[in-house]
Amino acid sequence: MTTETTNSADPLKSVATAMANAAEAVRDGATDAAAKVQGALPATGKFISRFVYSTFYFASYGVVFPTMFVAHVVPGLGPIADGLTDGANAANDVIQEMKAKRAAKKAEAAEAADVNDEGVEAMAAV
Repeated sequence: MTTETTNSADPLKSVATAMANAAEAVRDGATDAAAKVQGALPATGKFISRFVYSTFYFASYGVVFPTMFVAHVVPGLGPIADGLTDGANAANDVIQEMKAKRAAKKAEAAEAADVNDEGVEAMAAV
């Protein structure tokens, strides 16, 4: 009977080993896939960001350059060119203010997070 029990245990053991190997392969595959996705996301985001930037850069260049060219070349359109230049400078100033406000909010949020972390650490020490 011992030889019969040993013979029946070997196939079960080999099936269990095969299942363990398959589970490990699936786990490794999932880890590899997650790593590849994490690597692809920044590249995709960078491509989309560059595409959007280039699209709007060339569209604005295509509108502003001919307008300024015509305004400077055609006599009597000097005030129009001055108005366009002043408007562009004002828009740039507003954008700089918005960026400064956003940076201040981020710094404030980071400071609040640091204070919160310090509070958690203080509570943990008690």
